[in-house]
Amino acid sequence: MPSSRVADPGRRATGVALVGVLWLLVLLSLIALNLSAGSRTELRLASNARQAASARHVAEAGVNWGVWSLLQANTSGWLADGGTRSLELDGISVEVALFDELGKIDLNEADPQLLVGLFESVGLDEKAALAQVDAILDWRDEDDLLHPDGAEEEQYLAVGLPAPANRPFERLEELRRVLGIDEVLYQQVLPALTLYSNKAEVNPLVAPREVLLALPGISADSIERFIEERRRNYESGQRPPLLVGVDPRLLAPNAPGVNYSIVTDTSLGTGVKVRQQVLVHLRGLGRRQGVEVLQDSIQQ
Repeated sequence: MPSSRVADPGRRATGVALVGVLWLLVLLSLIALNLSAGSRTELRLASNARQAASARHVAEAGVNWGVWSLLQANTSGWLADGGTRSLELDGISVEVALFDELGKIDLNEADPQLLVGLFESVGLDEKAALAQVDAILDWRDEDDLLHPDGAEEEQYLAVGLPAPANRPFERLEELRRVLGIDEVLYQQVLPALTLYSNKAEVNPLVAPREVLLALPGISADSIERFIEERRRNYESGQRPPLLVGVDPRLLAPNAPGVNYSIVTDTSLGTGVKVRQQVLVHLRGLGRRQGVEVLQDSIQQ
């Protein structure tokens, strides 16, 4: 007779229980790993948030330092032409730059020759620069008359864009909406522009490098020498240098303005970066002098 084997019920139950225990251990291990990874992520996020907060506080200190300097009768040799100074607090360094808005090109008031020079300085040829300036003039004037290479409502609608405002720019960001201005071009010309000069000319003694490059009749090498000389003369109390070779009709008299930008750049070793830009208006004289904040923006 053929033999038959009957499975041991106890051994089979033990095997099933063992498999169940193994699966439970695997599940518990996965849960533990997930909790550990989650904890590390939360700790890293908390550390980044703490460092970002520290960077913002240091940036605020840099802004206050800039405001204090502007309120001094003598700014301690700190010429508001975009030159930077460094401050370190709690192991975090911040670079602070002061800009007198009279040194920038006013987007609403600027002589078209200045705007053409600005676009040429960032790489546009003369024809493209003239067309771009005509588009800006058509945007900021109140009529519907088309400049030779400009753009009014018909040209905007033809490419699916909203019609031009036909009024002065209210914010520099509106320049993005002008026909022909893409984001790259906008970022290139932005450092040289303002809405708070209210003059057709620029003051060369506080003009940043980007503005000086827009002035026709002056070379890049001459600009570097001029910047060094004007800062050296300012710090030593000597008369400011003359900017030769430039149409004097584009240059404003050397007088301090009332609107200033304070820009701080704070960077941590972990890659956290904070840039704060504050636009202030100086009002009053002497002991009654104060500061009014017109704009305050933070980029992180």
